[in-house]
Amino acid sequence: MTNPTPMIIFDHSRYKIKVWGNKAPLDVLTFTGQEALSQPFRYAIEFTSAEKGIEPAQMLMQKASFTLTSPEINPGIRWMPTVPPAPLRSVYGVISGFKLLSASRDESRYEVTLEPRLALLARSHQYAIYQKLSVPEIVEKILRERHGFRGQDFLFSLAYDYPRREQVMQYGEDDLRFIQRLLAEVGIWYKVTADDRLKIDVVEFYDDQRDYQFNVYLPARNPSGMHGEEDAVVWGMETAYQVVEGKITTRNYDYHDARLYPGLNTGADVARDDRTTYGEAYHYRDHYRIPGDRYAYQPETESGVFYARLHHERYLNQRIRLRGMTTSATLAPGQELKVKGDAPEAFRKGAIITQITNSARRDSSFEMAFTAIPYSETVCFRPERIPKPVMAGT
Repeated sequence: MTNPTPMIIFDHSRYKIKVWGNKAPLDVLTFTGQEALSQPFRYAIEFTSAEKGIEPAQMLMQKASFTLTSPEINPGIRWMPTVPPAPLRSVYGVISGFKLLSASRDESRYEVTLEPRLALLARSHQYAIYQKLSVPEIVEKILRERHGFRGQDFLFSLAYDYPRREQVMQYGEDDLRFIQRLLAEVGIWYKVTADDRLKIDVVEFYDDQRDYQFNVYLPARNPSGMHGEEDAVVWGMETAYQVVEGKITTRNYDYHDARLYPGLNTGADVARDDRTTYGEAYHYRDHYRIPGDRYAYQPETESGVFYARLHHERYLNQRIRLRGMTTSATLAPGQELKVKGDAPEAFRKGAIITQITNSARRDSSFEMAFTAIPYSETVCFRPERIPKPVMAGT
């Protein structure tokens, strides 16, 4: 399907950046934003300002917001009032990058990088040991004690209860990579949202598909002319299929009791002998102490079957990939998009948005490219595993 390029006039007044403590007017020229499940967002925003000598200290580490608004609507009838722009969506965070791009007699052109506070954890590298804590407890401990997060800054809404681990080591990893590694191990995913009342970014942690934001409807139609959010459309939809692993076998060795070794062999087939899957993937040393019930609807957390199912869900996340374009400014990772009209079946049944890239500039108006997976009652989005650090000489 071809992707037409709509001839839409860029209105920079629809995009507003605010940096706490800055009093100079900032006029947005262009921006590109990237958001994904289990990743901090990143917005690169170019703007002009009559203040030609903005210092890095005025921008870096400052709280900031970026807001997308609806266009002003002029009904064209004398007795009907003009509808002013209204906020569609805001993202909150901190300025983590700053550039002076050019300067003239009248104004200077700058670029800032806006990221959530969570992204700053990548600047903190630690060696630490955590004892008698579960994965969510370790994550909360790091957020609160090392980075000053408070209760309103994050949310755990988990379907599973996670056991306390005997010992967990952080070996030179930055805090962001470390907590993402632990979360991925047990299948916990997260998204960064906005609290418009407190004007802050919030990290929300989930482990079940029941926590998607359901029933976001958009029509399938080629874009043309000016569009407000009520006229948002989807086009350029693509569906890619591939064969993935058919079942999982796991094995572990428990040093507490070597006699358990044969009994720690187990596995999972979440696809239930689906003919579009093939083969067997063998995983060793997931560090579980009980095999678990492979026929249970919800196996015991951090058992062998629990890990086997997570492995298979990750493979099955790759089986069908959906891509498309939209003019909606409010579509976000973690939403279930249902496309109305002439659309491929997977889009009509429900597509879980996993990643978006949105942009606007003077020669083109707002567009968003998105990636998604089909909604499934048996397969949830799972973040990819992150390798553990390797100790030299071992």
